[in-house]
Amino acid sequence: MASSRRTLLTSAARMPTASGYWSHRAHAVLGLYVFSHLIFRYYLFFTHHRDMGFDAMTESKNDANSTADAASFAIIFLPHFLLQISGFAFPLPNKRHPDGNRIWPQYRWEALVFCTRCLSLLFIAWRRKANNWKLDDGSCSVIPAAFCVVLTMILADGVAKSYGTEKSRTIRDLEAPPWSQYLMSSAQFHATVHCILTSDTLSVQIAALTVVQLSAFGMTMRRKGFISQKEGVILYALVLLVGMIVIFDDLKRRSIFNLALSLGNLTAVLRMSFGVNKYIMWSGIVVIISCLQIKGMLDDDAFFHSLPLLNYGSWCLLVSSCYWKCR
Repeated sequence: MASSRRTLLTSAARMPTASGYWSHRAHAVLGLYVFSHLIFRYYLFFTHHRDMGFDAMTESKNDANSTADAASFAIIFLPHFLLQISGFAFPLPNKRHPDGNRIWPQYRWEALVFCTRCLSLLFIAWRRKANNWKLDDGSCSVIPAAFCVVLTMILADGVAKSYGTEKSRTIRDLEAPPWSQYLMSSAQFHATVHCILTSDTLSVQIAALTVVQLSAFGMTMRRKGFISQKEGVILYALVLLVGMIVIFDDLKRRSIFNLALSLGNLTAVLRMSFGVNKYIMWSGIVVIISCLQIKGMLDDDAFFHSLPLLNYGSWCLLVSSCYWKCR
């Protein structure tokens, strides 16, 4: 169908209505900005600019006017939010496509929820960087980020229930090998751990935002027939992989690499293999991290020298769990 091939260059004459033309054009322009911005940030990351270039933007803002500071953030990131909103102007089939790799109504709302989480955590990191808000040991309190994470879970569950499902099955209903579904799902648990550990580094949430918005872009490409189902799954996996590279870099710089990976693997196994209630599980993770901060152990070399073994063990547990779950 011609309508499935509409692009930024599509003329108004090929649109069914004038309002449809402007909705499509606004969405396309916003998408172009978002895609270009994310590519630019990753270019800065791989060319060794600190925090994807955000350090240079905020290092002189300690005495800056807070209103001007918030305005700078809005100018950069508001188009990301508007892109999610503009997507609601387009009609979608009521049910998810059998291949699972195309946008459907429930996913559209869930993507908005997770995009909002990313932007909220980005703002927290932005304000911390601009005002040097840190604890005495150089770490940042996990409470604001944990609040955003739990609120996101509540909203996502609300979306799922409104569509007659108990939970989101974005990856589990994807037409892909079971082992790849398991590993891609486990990456989401790592992402949640890193959300809770949000510091004054924006690059980690840029990576999470990239996964949310480029996965939707990949689904759109799939719906329009530009890529195959296999290519769509590979694209999603690559976006996850590049995002994990950014996250691992941040964790190593902060010397919490083994701790964060151990927690990510542990939560993935507890939830996917044993069905532990996620609210209880994540509340426990927040308590553990908070206790480590209070005890000053996040800055204790002796404590972290004991963690590599725990990290290796958690990976063995995750791989074993994946094998037994998918055999």
